[in-house]
Amino acid sequence: MDDLEARLRGIVGHVDPVPPGVDEAARAAFGWRTIDADLAALLRDSADEAVEAGVRGPGGPRQLSFESPALGIELEVTDVGPRERRLEGQLLPPAAAVVTIERPGEASVSVQADELGRFVLDGLRAGVVRLHVLLRGAQIAVPWTTI
Repeated sequence: MDDLEARLRGIVGHVDPVPPGVDEAARAAFGWRTIDADLAALLRDSADEAVEAGVRGPGGPRQLSFESPALGIELEVTDVGPRERRLEGQLLPPAAAVVTIERPGEASVSVQADELGRFVLDGLRAGVVRLHVLLRGAQIAVPWTTI
């Protein structure tokens, strides 16, 4: 039975492979361990608006807006190269905070948001990411998002 199962898996994997990013997103969702963090909800994604408007191709930086009871998070994602991104953010209301970006299977990277709530992360590889904001002892998590 093991040999038959292995052959069938090989055939299915060749004929109908898992789409890129799905496996990575599933592993990231399974690994979610910040249940005590406030989850910020996605309010706006300019990429969705472009699809609804029938716009094709890149139209400048992608803008995302998230909101939790304690904090609003505005993000701008710029394509720097085919697989490289720049992430600029603004916390609302403005406040100094620690912003951490997580990637499945990689070490997290933290930056300091200034007193105006601004932060920048350069040289990010395109793919699935999640942000955490540590603000006055409270944790706010942005859901896994593809950049």
